[in-house]
Amino acid sequence: MNTFSTREEWLVAAVAELRPQFDFFAAAPAAQRIRVSCGFPASWKRSKALGECWVDKASADGTHEILIAPTIEDAREVLAILIHELIHTTPGSFNHGKTFQRSADALGLIPSAAKGYKATSPGPQFDSMYAAILSGLGPYPHAALNAATRKTQGTRLLKAFCPACGYTVRLTAKWANRGLPTCVCGSNFSM
Repeated sequence: MNTFSTREEWLVAAVAELRPQFDFFAAAPAAQRIRVSCGFPASWKRSKALGECWVDKASADGTHEILIAPTIEDAREVLAILIHELIHTTPGSFNHGKTFQRSADALGLIPSAAKGYKATSPGPQFDSMYAAILSGLGPYPHAALNAATRKTQGTRLLKAFCPACGYTVRLTAKWANRGLPTCVCGSNFSM
């Protein structure tokens, strides 16, 4: 069993361990040029996607880029997400069409009831197919991030309104403290 000090080392080793599985089971082998890292997918806020694969044409050096969400810490789940994203690097599988579906089925993934093949999970054969790989990789060196605890920045602008006509403006606290402006109707703004 290996012990990795970083998530990226673990993920790179996992890609290397999975390549023979792709050669044998998938519709096509995984791309040769792949970078994999832990990070929030671009659509994470909206879709809560757990992984993302960027096509090689999007990268300046022609490399597929894969991100695994930092909200996941379970090695088995990370491996399943990585397999899903690696399927996207195979020819004809960037979408979730028939080629992707054949590879996902062959590699032990099953579609979700709600999202189909857009969100796969480990199937019944997954553990027996990948037990040796998971054992060899050892624990995923990561602790899950709880994105719900992250504070979002509110607006720095204060809302002022005219009680006479309803006209509103926004201004910083610095200027509000110096005095509120006068409305175009001639009334004074209120906060």
